[in-house]
Amino acid sequence: MFPCKGMAELCLGRSPTHPTKETLMKFDDAVMAIRTLLDLRRIAGAHVVDHRQLGEDELREAIIKLKTKYLDAETVRLNLEHALYRDLQNDSRVMSHVILVDVLLDQYDSLLPAPQTEERAIEFEQSIVNRSNETELLDLASGNKDSQRHRDLDLYYFVLRVAWENEDAKSPDEVNLLRKLRHRLNITESDHRLLEAKLGKYPKPSNLLHTRAEINQTRRILQGLGLLFAVRQDDEVDLDVIPEELASVLRNILGLELRTESYRQLMEFNLMKRKPHLTEVLSRDGIEFGRYDTIPKLVDRVLSYVPASKAIASSSPRFGLNSEQLAGWCRQLGISPYGTIEERVGRVIAHYDQLRPRIIAESDERAIWYEFYEQLARRDHETLRAQHVIDKDLEIEAKFEGATDYLFAEKLNHVPLQQRGSNHPDGLLTLQQNYLMWDNKSKESLVSLREHIGQFDGYMNQADKPVPIFLVIGPDFTTESEAEAVRYHAQHFDRNIALITAGELKNLAEEWSSEANRHREDSFPLGLLAASGRFKRERLGKIV
Repeated sequence: MFPCKGMAELCLGRSPTHPTKETLMKFDDAVMAIRTLLDLRRIAGAHVVDHRQLGEDELREAIIKLKTKYLDAETVRLNLEHALYRDLQNDSRVMSHVILVDVLLDQYDSLLPAPQTEERAIEFEQSIVNRSNETELLDLASGNKDSQRHRDLDLYYFVLRVAWENEDAKSPDEVNLLRKLRHRLNITESDHRLLEAKLGKYPKPSNLLHTRAEINQTRRILQGLGLLFAVRQDDEVDLDVIPEELASVLRNILGLELRTESYRQLMEFNLMKRKPHLTEVLSRDGIEFGRYDTIPKLVDRVLSYVPASKAIASSSPRFGLNSEQLAGWCRQLGISPYGTIEERVGRVIAHYDQLRPRIIAESDERAIWYEFYEQLARRDHETLRAQHVIDKDLEIEAKFEGATDYLFAEKLNHVPLQQRGSNHPDGLLTLQQNYLMWDNKSKESLVSLREHIGQFDGYMNQADKPVPIFLVIGPDFTTESEAEAVRYHAQHFDRNIALITAGELKNLAEEWSSEANRHREDSFPLGLLAASGRFKRERLGKIV
Protein backbone atom coordinates (compact mmCIF):
# COMPACT_ATOMS: atom_id res chain seq x y z
CA MET A 1 0.00 0.00 0.00
CA PHE A 2 1.41 3.40 -0.86
CA PRO A 3 1.73 5.82 2.00
CA CYS A 4 -0.88 8.29 2.97
CA LYS A 5 0.19 11.78 3.77
CA GLY A 6 -3.21 12.26 5.40
CA MET A 7 -2.09 10.08 8.27
CA ALA A 8 -0.29 13.12 9.62
CA GLU A 9 -3.61 14.87 10.04
CA LEU A 10 -5.03 11.78 11.68
CA CYS A 11 -2.04 11.61 13.95
CA LEU A 12 -2.74 15.16 15.01
CA GLY A 13 -5.74 15.54 14.41
CA ARG A 14 -35.23 -1.25 3.24
CA SER A 15 -35.92 -4.42 2.14
CA PRO A 16 -33.21 -6.97 2.74
CA THR A 17 -30.55 -6.85 0.09
CA HIS A 18 -28.50 -9.76 -1.16
CA PRO A 19 -25.11 -8.35 -2.10
CA THR A 20 -22.75 -9.80 -4.61
CA LYS A 21 -18.98 -9.59 -4.65
CA GLU A 22 -19.04 -7.53 -7.84
CA THR A 23 -21.02 -4.59 -6.54
CA LEU A 24 -20.26 -1.58 -4.40
CA MET A 25 -22.43 -1.76 -1.29
CA LYS A 26 -24.30 1.23 0.08
CA PHE A 27 -24.69 1.79 3.81
CA ASP A 28 -28.42 1.01 3.93
CA ASP A 29 -27.98 -2.18 1.91
CA ALA A 30 -25.18 -3.34 4.18
CA VAL A 31 -27.31 -2.74 7.27
CA MET A 32 -30.21 -4.73 5.82
CA ALA A 33 -27.87 -7.60 5.04
CA ILE A 34 -26.06 -7.79 8.40
CA ARG A 35 -25.94 -11.52 9.03
CA THR A 36 -26.98 -12.15 12.66
CA LEU A 37 -28.67 -10.45 15.59
CA LEU A 38 -25.36 -10.60 17.48
CA ASP A 39 -23.60 -8.75 14.65
CA LEU A 40 -26.42 -6.20 14.58
CA ARG A 41 -26.08 -5.55 18.31
CA ARG A 42 -22.32 -5.24 18.04
CA ILE A 43 -22.48 -2.73 15.16
CA ALA A 44 -25.39 -0.87 16.75
CA GLY A 45 -23.31 -0.56 19.93
CA ALA A 46 -21.16 2.05 18.22
CA HIS A 47 -23.92 4.69 18.23
CA VAL A 48 -27.36 3.25 19.15
CA VAL A 49 -27.80 4.06 22.85
CA ASP A 50 -30.55 1.55 23.74
CA HIS A 51 -29.44 -1.21 21.35
CA ARG A 52 -29.76 -3.97 23.98
CA GLN A 53 -33.50 -3.37 24.28
CA LEU A 54 -34.24 -3.45 20.54
CA GLY A 55 -35.28 -6.33 18.30
CA GLU A 56 -33.72 -7.19 14.96
CA ASP A 57 -35.91 -4.97 12.76
CA GLU A 58 -35.70 -2.12 15.28
CA LEU A 59 -31.91 -2.37 15.29
CA ARG A 60 -31.70 -2.15 11.51
CA GLU A 61 -34.02 0.83 11.51
CA ALA A 62 -32.07 2.54 14.30
CA ILE A 63 -28.69 2.07 12.59
CA ILE A 64 -30.02 3.49 9.32
CA LYS A 65 -31.62 6.38 11.20
CA LEU A 66 -28.22 7.17 12.71
CA LYS A 67 -26.37 6.83 9.41
CA THR A 68 -25.10 10.41 9.62
CA LYS A 69 -23.42 9.53 12.92
CA TYR A 70 -21.74 6.45 11.43
CA LEU A 71 -20.51 8.58 8.53
CA ASP A 72 -19.58 11.72 10.44
CA ALA A 73 -15.96 12.47 9.60
CA GLU A 74 -14.92 13.51 13.11
CA THR A 75 -16.63 10.52 14.72
CA VAL A 76 -15.05 8.15 12.22
CA ARG A 77 -11.65 9.78 12.77
CA LEU A 78 -11.89 9.29 16.55
CA ASN A 79 -12.96 5.67 16.20
CA LEU A 80 -10.21 5.04 13.68
CA GLU A 81 -7.76 6.72 16.03
CA HIS A 82 -8.78 4.28 18.76
CA ALA A 83 -8.50 1.24 16.50
CA LEU A 84 -5.09 2.09 15.04
CA TYR A 85 -3.39 3.85 17.95
CA ARG A 86 -5.31 3.93 21.22
CA ASP A 87 -6.34 0.31 21.71
CA LEU A 88 -4.43 -1.13 24.68
CA GLN A 89 -3.62 -4.33 22.81
CA ASN A 90 -0.81 -4.14 20.26
CA ASP A 91 -2.25 -7.12 18.38
CA SER A 92 -5.52 -5.29 17.83
CA ARG A 93 -3.78 -2.11 16.65
CA VAL A 94 -1.64 -4.00 14.15
CA MET A 95 -4.46 -6.13 12.83
CA SER A 96 -6.90 -3.21 12.61
CA HIS A 97 -4.53 -1.47 10.20
CA VAL A 98 -4.06 -4.61 8.14
CA ILE A 99 -7.79 -5.39 7.86
CA LEU A 100 -9.00 -1.86 7.18
CA VAL A 101 -6.18 -0.21 5.23
CA ASP A 102 -4.04 -2.91 3.68
CA VAL A 103 -6.79 -5.35 2.77
CA LEU A 104 -10.35 -4.00 2.53
CA LEU A 105 -9.75 -0.37 1.50
CA ASP A 106 -7.35 -1.64 -1.15
CA GLN A 107 -10.19 -3.62 -2.75
CA TYR A 108 -12.21 -2.07 -5.56
CA ASP A 109 -15.45 -2.55 -3.62
CA SER A 110 -14.07 -2.56 -0.04
CA LEU A 111 -15.46 -6.02 0.66
CA LEU A 112 -14.25 -9.60 0.77
CA PRO A 113 -15.58 -12.98 1.86
CA ALA A 114 -14.55 -13.31 5.52
CA PRO A 115 -12.17 -16.28 4.93
CA GLN A 116 -10.41 -14.29 2.20
CA THR A 117 -9.97 -11.33 4.53
CA GLU A 118 -8.20 -13.63 6.96
CA GLU A 119 -6.07 -15.23 4.23
CA ARG A 120 -5.01 -11.89 2.79
CA ALA A 121 -4.27 -10.44 6.22
CA ILE A 122 -1.98 -13.36 7.06
CA GLU A 123 -0.35 -13.20 3.61
CA PHE A 124 0.24 -9.48 4.04
CA GLU A 125 1.93 -9.95 7.39
CA GLN A 126 4.13 -12.69 5.97
CA SER A 127 5.10 -10.43 3.05
CA ILE A 128 6.34 -7.77 5.50
CA VAL A 129 8.44 -10.34 7.36
CA ASN A 130 9.86 -11.65 4.08
CA ARG A 131 10.73 -8.16 2.84
CA SER A 132 12.41 -7.31 6.12
CA ASN A 133 14.75 -10.27 5.62
CA GLU A 134 15.65 -8.92 2.18
CA THR A 135 16.01 -5.27 3.17
CA GLU A 136 18.75 -3.47 5.06
CA LEU A 137 18.56 -0.04 6.62
CA LEU A 138 20.91 1.14 3.89
CA ASP A 139 18.46 -0.03 1.22
CA LEU A 140 15.76 2.26 2.58
CA ALA A 141 18.23 5.12 2.20
CA SER A 142 18.97 4.29 -1.45
CA GLY A 143 22.39 2.94 -0.54
CA ASN A 144 23.72 6.26 0.78
CA LYS A 145 25.02 5.84 4.33
CA ASP A 146 26.00 9.50 4.56
CA SER A 147 22.54 10.82 3.63
CA GLN A 148 20.10 12.57 5.93
CA ARG A 149 17.63 9.83 5.06
CA HIS A 150 19.93 7.18 6.54
CA ARG A 151 20.47 9.25 9.70
CA ASP A 152 16.70 9.69 10.12
CA LEU A 153 16.07 5.98 9.67
CA ASP A 154 18.85 5.10 12.10
CA LEU A 155 17.37 7.45 14.70
CA TYR A 156 13.89 6.04 14.24
CA TYR A 157 15.22 2.48 14.44
CA PHE A 158 16.86 3.30 17.77
CA VAL A 159 13.71 4.88 19.24
CA LEU A 160 11.61 1.95 18.00
CA ARG A 161 13.95 -0.54 19.66
CA VAL A 162 13.76 1.37 22.95
CA ALA A 163 9.94 1.46 22.79
CA TRP A 164 9.87 -2.33 22.65
CA GLU A 165 12.23 -2.86 25.59
CA ASN A 166 9.61 -2.55 28.33
CA GLU A 167 7.76 -5.88 28.75
CA ASP A 168 8.16 -6.67 25.06
CA ALA A 169 5.28 -4.35 24.15
CA LYS A 170 4.46 -0.78 23.17
CA SER A 171 2.04 1.39 25.10
CA PRO A 172 -0.46 3.68 23.32
CA ASP A 173 1.67 6.64 24.43
CA GLU A 174 4.74 5.13 22.80
CA VAL A 175 2.72 4.41 19.67
CA ASN A 176 1.61 8.05 19.59
CA LEU A 177 5.20 9.27 20.02
CA LEU A 178 6.42 7.01 17.22
CA ARG A 179 3.81 8.15 14.70
CA LYS A 180 4.61 11.81 15.42
CA LEU A 181 8.27 11.03 14.91
CA ARG A 182 7.46 9.26 11.62
CA HIS A 183 5.64 12.34 10.43
CA ARG A 184 8.57 14.57 11.39
CA LEU A 185 11.13 12.33 9.64
CA ASN A 186 8.95 11.45 6.61
CA ILE A 187 9.02 7.76 7.46
CA THR A 188 6.07 5.79 6.13
CA GLU A 189 3.96 3.14 7.80
CA SER A 190 5.60 0.66 5.41
CA ASP A 191 9.09 1.71 6.55
CA HIS A 192 7.98 1.40 10.16
CA ARG A 193 6.69 -2.13 9.73
CA LEU A 194 9.82 -3.25 7.89
CA LEU A 195 12.02 -1.90 10.68
CA GLU A 196 9.79 -3.42 13.34
CA ALA A 197 10.00 -6.76 11.56
CA LYS A 198 13.81 -6.47 11.47
CA LEU A 199 13.64 -6.12 15.24
CA GLY A 200 11.66 -9.34 15.35
CA LYS A 201 8.55 -7.51 16.62
CA TYR A 202 6.17 -7.52 13.61
CA PRO A 203 3.44 -8.54 13.43
CA LYS A 204 4.03 -9.99 16.91
CA PRO A 205 7.15 -10.69 18.94
CA SER A 206 9.38 -13.31 17.28
CA ASN A 207 7.72 -12.29 13.97
CA LEU A 208 4.81 -14.62 14.71
CA LEU A 209 1.80 -14.15 12.46
CA HIS A 210 -1.68 -13.50 13.82
CA THR A 211 -4.04 -16.44 13.98
CA ARG A 212 -7.52 -16.53 12.48
CA ALA A 213 -8.93 -16.37 16.00
CA GLU A 214 -7.00 -13.14 16.67
CA ILE A 215 -8.13 -11.69 13.36
CA ASN A 216 -11.72 -12.51 14.26
CA GLN A 217 -11.30 -10.78 17.62
CA THR A 218 -10.11 -7.62 15.86
CA ARG A 219 -12.99 -7.95 13.42
CA ARG A 220 -15.42 -7.78 16.36
CA ILE A 221 -13.64 -4.71 17.75
CA LEU A 222 -13.92 -2.91 14.42
CA GLN A 223 -17.60 -3.82 14.18
CA GLY A 224 -18.13 -2.39 17.65
CA LEU A 225 -16.57 0.88 16.46
CA GLY A 226 -18.91 1.01 13.46
CA LEU A 227 -15.99 0.68 11.01
CA LEU A 228 -16.72 -2.79 9.65
CA PHE A 229 -19.94 -4.63 8.81
CA ALA A 230 -20.60 -8.37 8.76
CA VAL A 231 -22.87 -9.18 5.82
CA ARG A 232 -24.30 -12.43 4.48
CA GLN A 233 -24.78 -13.09 0.76
CA ASP A 234 -27.57 -15.01 -0.96
CA ASP A 235 -25.35 -18.05 -1.10
CA GLU A 236 -24.68 -17.89 2.62
CA VAL A 237 -21.19 -16.48 2.14
CA ASP A 238 -20.20 -14.15 4.95
CA LEU A 239 -18.57 -10.89 3.89
CA ASP A 240 -16.44 -8.28 5.60
CA VAL A 241 -17.80 -5.00 4.25
CA ILE A 242 -16.94 -1.34 4.53
CA PRO A 243 -19.99 0.39 3.01
CA GLU A 244 -19.22 2.65 0.08
CA GLU A 245 -20.02 5.91 1.92
CA LEU A 246 -17.95 4.90 4.96
CA ALA A 247 -15.06 3.78 2.75
CA SER A 248 -15.03 7.24 1.18
CA VAL A 249 -14.83 8.91 4.60
CA LEU A 250 -12.05 6.58 5.74
CA ARG A 251 -10.03 7.13 2.58
CA ASN A 252 -10.30 10.90 2.99
CA ILE A 253 -9.12 10.70 6.59
CA LEU A 254 -6.26 8.38 5.71
CA GLY A 255 -5.28 10.28 2.58
CA LEU A 256 -5.75 7.24 0.36
CA GLU A 257 -6.16 8.75 -3.09
CA LEU A 258 -5.94 5.51 -5.05
CA ARG A 259 -5.87 1.78 -4.57
CA THR A 260 -2.46 0.19 -5.16
CA GLU A 261 -3.47 -1.35 -8.49
CA SER A 262 -5.06 1.88 -9.72
CA TYR A 263 -1.95 3.89 -8.83
CA ARG A 264 0.20 1.43 -10.77
CA GLN A 265 -2.11 1.79 -13.76
CA LEU A 266 -1.80 5.55 -13.55
CA MET A 267 1.99 5.29 -13.52
CA GLU A 268 1.90 3.26 -16.74
CA PHE A 269 1.12 6.44 -18.69
CA ASN A 270 4.20 7.07 -20.82
CA LEU A 271 4.85 10.62 -19.61
CA MET A 272 4.64 9.51 -15.97
CA LYS A 273 7.39 6.92 -16.23
CA ARG A 274 10.05 9.09 -17.89
CA LYS A 275 13.19 9.13 -15.77
CA PRO A 276 13.45 12.96 -15.64
CA HIS A 277 9.85 13.17 -14.44
CA LEU A 278 10.31 10.47 -11.79
CA THR A 279 13.49 11.99 -10.39
CA GLU A 280 11.93 15.46 -10.35
CA VAL A 281 8.88 14.20 -8.44
CA LEU A 282 11.04 12.39 -5.88
CA SER A 283 13.38 15.34 -5.45
CA ARG A 284 10.53 17.81 -4.97
CA ASP A 285 9.04 15.60 -2.28
CA GLY A 286 12.36 15.16 -0.51
CA ILE A 287 12.70 11.46 -1.30
CA GLU A 288 16.21 10.23 -1.93
CA PHE A 289 17.02 7.83 -4.77
CA GLY A 290 20.06 6.21 -6.25
CA ARG A 291 21.89 7.81 -9.15
CA TYR A 292 21.73 4.60 -11.15
CA ASP A 293 18.21 3.51 -10.13
CA THR A 294 16.23 1.98 -12.99
CA ILE A 295 12.85 3.33 -14.07
CA PRO A 296 10.94 0.42 -12.42
CA LYS A 297 12.78 1.10 -9.16
CA LEU A 298 12.03 4.82 -9.37
CA VAL A 299 8.37 4.06 -10.09
CA ASP A 300 8.23 1.82 -7.02
CA ARG A 301 9.75 4.62 -4.98
CA VAL A 302 7.12 7.08 -6.20
CA LEU A 303 4.37 4.56 -5.42
CA SER A 304 5.76 4.08 -1.91
CA TYR A 305 6.38 7.68 -0.90
CA VAL A 306 4.50 10.15 -3.09
CA PRO A 307 0.71 10.67 -3.27
CA ALA A 308 -0.68 10.37 -6.79
CA SER A 309 -1.67 14.04 -6.90
CA LYS A 310 1.94 15.08 -6.24
CA ALA A 311 3.27 12.57 -8.73
CA ILE A 312 1.39 14.20 -11.62
CA ALA A 313 1.74 17.97 -11.40
CA SER A 314 1.55 20.97 -9.12
CA SER A 315 0.91 24.61 -9.80
CA SER A 316 2.64 26.16 -6.81
CA PRO A 317 5.49 25.78 -7.52
CA ARG A 318 4.68 24.05 -10.81
CA PHE A 319 6.49 20.83 -11.57
CA GLY A 320 5.68 17.57 -13.26
CA LEU A 321 3.48 17.44 -16.35
CA ASN A 322 2.89 20.79 -17.98
CA SER A 323 -0.55 22.10 -18.84
CA GLU A 324 -0.44 20.89 -22.44
CA GLN A 325 0.70 17.39 -21.46
CA LEU A 326 -1.96 17.15 -18.77
CA ALA A 327 -4.67 18.30 -21.19
CA GLY A 328 -3.54 15.70 -23.73
CA TRP A 329 -3.72 12.97 -21.08
CA CYS A 330 -7.22 14.08 -20.12
CA ARG A 331 -8.36 13.91 -23.74
CA GLN A 332 -6.84 10.47 -24.09
CA LEU A 333 -8.81 9.32 -21.04
CA GLY A 334 -12.02 10.87 -22.36
CA ILE A 335 -12.33 13.42 -19.54
CA SER A 336 -12.46 17.22 -19.60
CA PRO A 337 -9.07 18.82 -20.36
CA TYR A 338 -10.15 22.23 -19.04
CA GLY A 339 -9.80 23.91 -15.67
CA THR A 340 -6.97 24.51 -13.24
CA ILE A 341 -4.05 22.12 -12.81
CA GLU A 342 -5.56 20.88 -9.55
CA GLU A 343 -8.97 20.28 -11.15
CA ARG A 344 -7.53 18.28 -14.01
CA VAL A 345 -5.25 16.28 -11.72
CA GLY A 346 -8.30 15.51 -9.58
CA ARG A 347 -10.23 14.26 -12.62
CA VAL A 348 -7.34 12.03 -13.68
CA ILE A 349 -7.16 10.50 -10.19
CA ALA A 350 -10.94 10.05 -10.09
CA HIS A 351 -10.78 8.28 -13.46
CA TYR A 352 -8.24 5.73 -12.27
CA ASP A 353 -9.95 5.37 -8.92
CA GLN A 354 -13.18 4.11 -10.50
CA LEU A 355 -11.52 1.54 -12.76
CA ARG A 356 -12.31 -2.05 -11.91
CA PRO A 357 -9.46 -4.47 -11.30
CA ARG A 358 -8.05 -6.03 -14.42
CA ILE A 359 -9.04 -9.57 -15.25
CA ILE A 360 -6.16 -12.01 -14.85
CA ALA A 361 -4.92 -13.72 -17.96
CA GLU A 362 -6.07 -17.19 -16.91
CA SER A 363 -9.71 -16.17 -16.56
CA ASP A 364 -12.33 -16.29 -19.28
CA GLU A 365 -12.21 -12.76 -20.67
CA ARG A 366 -15.79 -13.18 -21.85
CA ALA A 367 -16.82 -12.89 -18.20
CA ILE A 368 -15.89 -9.20 -18.15
CA TRP A 369 -17.68 -8.67 -21.48
CA TYR A 370 -20.75 -10.25 -19.93
CA GLU A 371 -20.47 -7.93 -16.93
CA PHE A 372 -20.76 -4.99 -19.34
CA TYR A 373 -23.40 -6.66 -21.49
CA GLU A 374 -25.85 -3.78 -21.54
CA GLN A 375 -23.10 -1.23 -22.23
CA LEU A 376 -21.95 -3.33 -25.20
CA ALA A 377 -25.53 -3.47 -26.49
CA ARG A 378 -25.97 0.31 -26.43
CA ARG A 379 -22.38 1.01 -27.56
CA ASP A 380 -21.43 2.98 -24.48
CA HIS A 381 -17.96 3.80 -25.79
CA GLU A 382 -16.91 5.97 -22.84
CA THR A 383 -17.63 3.35 -20.17
CA LEU A 384 -16.28 0.46 -22.22
CA ARG A 385 -12.99 2.25 -22.85
CA ALA A 386 -12.65 3.48 -19.27
CA GLN A 387 -13.17 -0.03 -17.91
CA HIS A 388 -10.69 -1.60 -20.34
CA VAL A 389 -13.41 -3.67 -22.03
CA ILE A 390 -12.44 -2.31 -25.44
CA ASP A 391 -9.52 -0.45 -26.96
CA LYS A 392 -11.22 0.26 -30.28
CA ASP A 393 -14.86 0.86 -31.15
CA LEU A 394 -14.66 -1.91 -33.75
CA GLU A 395 -14.36 -4.46 -30.92
CA ILE A 396 -17.86 -3.81 -29.56
CA GLU A 397 -19.77 -6.04 -31.94
CA ALA A 398 -17.50 -9.06 -31.51
CA LYS A 399 -17.43 -8.75 -27.73
CA PHE A 400 -21.21 -8.34 -27.58
CA GLU A 401 -21.47 -11.61 -29.49
CA GLY A 402 -18.84 -13.28 -27.29
CA ALA A 403 -20.66 -12.17 -24.16
CA THR A 404 -23.87 -13.72 -25.53
CA ASP A 405 -22.03 -17.00 -26.13
CA TYR A 406 -20.84 -16.85 -22.54
CA LEU A 407 -24.36 -16.11 -21.28
CA PHE A 408 -25.86 -19.14 -22.95
CA ALA A 409 -22.97 -21.47 -22.14
CA GLU A 410 -22.18 -20.47 -18.56
CA LYS A 411 -25.50 -19.14 -17.27
CA LEU A 412 -28.18 -21.02 -19.20
CA ASN A 413 -26.16 -24.20 -19.84
CA HIS A 414 -26.52 -24.36 -23.61
CA VAL A 415 -23.42 -24.79 -25.76
CA PRO A 416 -23.57 -22.63 -28.92
CA LEU A 417 -23.06 -24.57 -32.14
CA GLN A 418 -20.16 -23.94 -34.49
CA GLN A 419 -21.34 -22.45 -37.79
CA ARG A 420 -19.59 -22.64 -41.14
CA GLY A 421 -19.03 -19.79 -43.55
CA SER A 422 -19.89 -16.17 -42.83
CA ASN A 423 -23.51 -15.84 -43.87
CA HIS A 424 -25.17 -16.94 -40.67
CA PRO A 425 -26.74 -15.54 -37.49
CA ASP A 426 -24.56 -14.63 -34.56
CA GLY A 427 -25.61 -17.70 -32.59
CA LEU A 428 -27.22 -21.09 -32.95
CA LEU A 429 -28.52 -23.52 -30.31
CA THR A 430 -30.03 -26.97 -30.45
CA LEU A 431 -33.74 -26.93 -29.63
CA GLN A 432 -34.66 -30.61 -29.60
CA GLN A 433 -35.12 -31.32 -33.30
CA ASN A 434 -35.03 -27.64 -34.17
CA TYR A 435 -32.80 -24.61 -33.84
CA LEU A 436 -32.87 -21.45 -31.82
CA MET A 437 -31.11 -18.62 -33.60
CA TRP A 438 -30.08 -15.25 -32.33
CA ASP A 439 -28.59 -12.10 -33.68
CA ASN A 440 -26.94 -9.28 -31.74
CA LYS A 441 -27.72 -5.72 -32.69
CA SER A 442 -25.40 -3.29 -30.95
CA LYS A 443 -26.71 0.24 -31.56
CA GLU A 444 -26.68 3.66 -29.99
CA SER A 445 -30.32 4.02 -31.08
CA LEU A 446 -33.40 1.80 -30.96
CA VAL A 447 -33.36 -1.35 -33.08
CA SER A 448 -35.92 -1.38 -35.90
CA LEU A 449 -36.91 -4.95 -36.80
CA ARG A 450 -38.10 -3.78 -40.22
CA GLU A 451 -34.52 -2.92 -41.18
CA HIS A 452 -33.26 -6.43 -40.45
CA ILE A 453 -36.18 -8.81 -40.93
CA GLY A 454 -35.16 -9.74 -44.48
CA GLN A 455 -31.73 -10.74 -43.19
CA PHE A 456 -33.24 -12.86 -40.40
CA ASP A 457 -35.73 -14.49 -42.75
CA GLY A 458 -32.82 -15.48 -44.98
CA TYR A 459 -31.00 -17.13 -42.08
CA MET A 460 -34.06 -19.18 -41.16
CA ASN A 461 -34.76 -20.15 -44.78
CA GLN A 462 -31.31 -21.55 -45.32
CA ALA A 463 -31.27 -23.56 -42.10
CA ASP A 464 -31.40 -27.34 -42.41
CA LYS A 465 -33.81 -27.57 -39.47
CA PRO A 466 -36.86 -25.56 -38.46
CA VAL A 467 -36.24 -22.38 -36.48
CA PRO A 468 -39.23 -21.84 -34.20
CA ILE A 469 -37.38 -19.17 -32.16
CA PHE A 470 -35.27 -16.31 -33.45
CA LEU A 471 -33.97 -13.96 -30.75
CA VAL A 472 -33.08 -10.39 -31.60
CA ILE A 473 -30.89 -8.99 -28.80
CA GLY A 474 -30.38 -5.24 -28.63
CA PRO A 475 -30.42 -2.20 -26.35
CA ASP A 476 -34.13 -1.55 -26.99
CA PHE A 477 -36.61 -1.58 -29.87
CA THR A 478 -38.87 0.79 -31.77
CA THR A 479 -42.58 0.54 -31.03
CA GLU A 480 -43.18 -0.59 -34.61
CA SER A 481 -40.93 -3.61 -34.14
CA GLU A 482 -43.52 -5.38 -31.99
CA ALA A 483 -46.12 -5.24 -34.79
CA GLU A 484 -43.50 -6.26 -37.35
CA ALA A 485 -42.71 -9.42 -35.38
CA VAL A 486 -46.41 -10.28 -35.03
CA ARG A 487 -47.00 -9.80 -38.77
CA TYR A 488 -44.05 -12.06 -39.57
CA HIS A 489 -45.45 -14.78 -37.30
CA ALA A 490 -48.84 -14.48 -39.02
CA GLN A 491 -47.10 -15.36 -42.27
CA HIS A 492 -44.86 -18.05 -40.74
CA PHE A 493 -46.82 -19.92 -38.06
CA ASP A 494 -43.83 -22.04 -37.12
CA ARG A 495 -41.47 -19.11 -36.48
CA ASN A 496 -41.32 -16.63 -33.61
CA ILE A 497 -39.17 -13.54 -33.66
CA ALA A 498 -38.63 -12.57 -30.02
CA LEU A 499 -37.31 -9.07 -29.28
CA ILE A 500 -35.32 -9.05 -26.03
CA THR A 501 -33.08 -6.36 -24.60
CA ALA A 502 -29.61 -7.20 -23.33
CA GLY A 503 -30.72 -6.22 -19.83
CA GLU A 504 -33.74 -8.53 -19.95
CA LEU A 505 -31.69 -11.46 -21.21
CA LYS A 506 -28.99 -10.90 -18.61
CA ASN A 507 -31.58 -10.68 -15.80
CA LEU A 508 -33.08 -13.95 -16.99
CA ALA A 509 -29.64 -15.56 -17.07
CA GLU A 510 -28.84 -14.36 -13.56
CA GLU A 511 -32.19 -15.58 -12.30
CA TRP A 512 -31.65 -19.04 -13.77
CA SER A 513 -28.06 -19.38 -12.54
CA SER A 514 -28.76 -18.07 -9.04
CA GLU A 515 -28.25 -20.21 -5.94
CA ALA A 516 -31.99 -19.91 -5.28
CA ASN A 517 -32.76 -22.00 -8.37
CA ARG A 518 -32.40 -25.68 -7.49
CA HIS A 519 -32.47 -26.50 -11.22
CA ARG A 520 -29.62 -24.14 -12.09
CA GLU A 521 -27.36 -27.01 -13.16
CA ASP A 522 -29.95 -28.03 -15.77
CA SER A 523 -30.33 -26.39 -19.16
CA PHE A 524 -32.75 -23.50 -19.32
CA PRO A 525 -35.96 -24.53 -21.16
CA LEU A 526 -35.57 -22.53 -24.36
CA GLY A 527 -39.15 -23.17 -25.37
CA LEU A 528 -40.16 -20.51 -22.84
CA LEU A 529 -38.84 -17.93 -25.30
CA ALA A 530 -41.21 -19.00 -28.09
CA ALA A 531 -43.37 -15.86 -28.24
CA SER A 532 -43.43 -13.30 -31.04
CA GLY A 533 -42.80 -9.65 -30.27
CA ARG A 534 -41.31 -8.06 -27.16
CA PHE A 535 -40.12 -10.34 -24.42
CA LYS A 536 -42.27 -10.20 -21.29
CA ARG A 537 -40.83 -11.88 -18.23
CA GLU A 538 -44.25 -12.32 -16.62
CA ARG A 539 -45.29 -14.74 -19.35
CA LEU A 540 -42.75 -17.26 -18.12
CA GLY A 541 -44.23 -17.59 -14.66
CA LYS A 542 -42.19 -18.84 -11.72
CA ILE A 543 -38.79 -20.21 -12.72
CA VAL A 544 -36.90 -20.23 -9.44
